[in-house]
Amino acid sequence: MEVAHPTTSLPSPKRILYVITKSNWGGAQRYVYDLATAAKARGHQVRVVSGREGELTDRLREAGIAVSPIPSMQRNVRLASDLKVFRELLAIIKEFAPDVVHGNSSKAGAFVALAGRVRGVRRVVFTAHGWAFNEGRPRWQKMIIGFVHYVTVLLSHATICNSEATKRDIRWMPFVQKKVAVVHHGVHPFSVLSPQEARAALAPTLSARTWIGVIAELHPIKGLDVLIQAVEHVLPDYPEVGLVIIGEGEERGYLEHLIKVEGVTGRVILAGHVQNAPGHLSAFDLFVLPSRSESLGYVLLEAGMASLPAVGTRVGGIPEILEDGVSGLVVPPNDGPALAAAIERLLKESGLRQTLGAALHQKVLKKFNPELMLEATFALY
Repeated sequence: MEVAHPTTSLPSPKRILYVITKSNWGGAQRYVYDLATAAKARGHQVRVVSGREGELTDRLREAGIAVSPIPSMQRNVRLASDLKVFRELLAIIKEFAPDVVHGNSSKAGAFVALAGRVRGVRRVVFTAHGWAFNEGRPRWQKMIIGFVHYVTVLLSHATICNSEATKRDIRWMPFVQKKVAVVHHGVHPFSVLSPQEARAALAPTLSARTWIGVIAELHPIKGLDVLIQAVEHVLPDYPEVGLVIIGEGEERGYLEHLIKVEGVTGRVILAGHVQNAPGHLSAFDLFVLPSRSESLGYVLLEAGMASLPAVGTRVGGIPEILEDGVSGLVVPPNDGPALAAAIERLLKESGLRQTLGAALHQKVLKKFNPELMLEATFALY
């Protein structure tokens, strides 16, 4: 459905360049899309630089927004290709001459902070959608990554954290705290398919009556292996239950193997990439996000907009969305038994499911309003 943008505006028309590494359709990409389309609707000239082509670039073009892909811009560090990316970004900034350049994700943020300063851009903004030093890495890598993050924040005129937890993670950084702001993401209302249509589209062979669902990249940081093992623990007592995982990624092979090992083939479905994934949330009776690390958890906002009861882990900004026992259930990360117990509780208590789903819906409407996000972000421009 089309959503009217609020009237918040910048003082005068500006040239705004957004930069993001990946072009899939995750929370960071939705964020860039919302900002870019809102800025364009206000009469600003907007361009988006991304890595390889993907759903984000397709949607931006459909919205009439100029896109400048740099295919060699990837998440992993490769010195030769990274130097090429930097030169290409410098050339784009010189040609477009933006008033504001806004980097998103760790790598794009670092490129933008340095290139923006080199080119003398008036306003360099960086949004941290999480910190790579929170991922499972050797200590020496975390130290190097932490230093790069610090330089990025130091060079940027303003840094946006999408949760209080993300801001707390960098409280050790000196001389930058006054230019760090927390701006929660906002989610627009969206239409959903009927439950029958959504289930037929996602997993027509799944005969379960009660569906547990998640939308996530198939990546170790999302903790989907823990979720599969937790559901395996639940299934003997709840034979009517099935799990559907929407998303694609590098862990598909491992998760397929785990599903076989755990003996849940046919009961746990990897649905792969799904166009308009939020529109299929009506298929689910409850939503689970078992992340090992998460800056906010955008999919929980979508689950809330769909009035689904949700279980999440106590990492990053998830507890800012899910207040345990009030707007959701929160468990420790990497704790399969605790996750299984929370799922079982919601399966047993239909009244609690309805209460938590309604409470989460109201919280998302009030606290994670896209108008608030746009107003606060444009104020930093």
